[in-house]
Amino acid sequence: AQTFAYWKGTILCGAPTFIKGILKAATSDQLQSLRVCVSGAEKAPPELFQTLAKKFNKPNSVAEGYGITECSPVLTANLPGSTHTGVGRPLPGVEICIIHPEKEVLLPQGERGLIMAKGPNIFNGYLNPGLSSPFLMIEGEQWYKTGDLGSLDAEGYLTISGRMKRFIKMGAEMVSLASIEDALLQIADKKGWPTSEGPSIAICAKEIDGEKPKIFLFSKFNISIDEINSSLRESGFSNLVKISSVTHLPEIPIMGTGKVNYRAIEAQYLAK
Repeated sequence: AQTFAYWKGTILCGAPTFIKGILKAATSDQLQSLRVCVSGAEKAPPELFQTLAKKFNKPNSVAEGYGITECSPVLTANLPGSTHTGVGRPLPGVEICIIHPEKEVLLPQGERGLIMAKGPNIFNGYLNPGLSSPFLMIEGEQWYKTGDLGSLDAEGYLTISGRMKRFIKMGAEMVSLASIEDALLQIADKKGWPTSEGPSIAICAKEIDGEKPKIFLFSKFNISIDEINSSLRESGFSNLVKISSVTHLPEIPIMGTGKVNYRAIEAQYLAK
């Protein structure tokens, strides 16, 4: 915050976890020159927008985007002052389409599927010849497979459902673990649950042979299973989506990018 103030920075970029830490430490004078806060790598929580608006008087200053390293790295963005829907519209020159993850055919508008991208910002491929191609030919054109699931609305806004690896099958329903996290963060904001800087929750799942997959909540604040599952019902989740256990952690492990380190959580708590 002191460095930002010294250089009179105008753009602050980072993952929400890091940005929230800076906002907590900074005074309103230190960020007086801030025009745009560019957020990515994970979904921006409601308190990020609220802090910028209330503490720093910077409403509509967040540009939340979606991208991948292989795409240099931004594909879509919600620009400050514009309608904030999903992760925004494709940047100029970038094209997005949605295909069936198994049949690899284009899906109708609004249906959830695998996000494909095309544009001059996308890399040409991996140096390691042993890796499978990240590209797919669709109607005679080469598209990049992002590995993420999502949908496009009538105005071209992209909504992310989560990584393909972050889905589990409950009965006949594909459940996004990221959507559960997102719902709980919104519930926490409405009910005043004690969230703090950095990730407050993490959802993991484990598939067990012959049993229904189990969903686990790791939280920095104490909350009962009954209250969590009741809140999920109120948010519209089916009875199939039920938290099996809640584990209180002093901190949610994160990686260098600021993203939740799900592998570390699973290795420590779910590997048994």
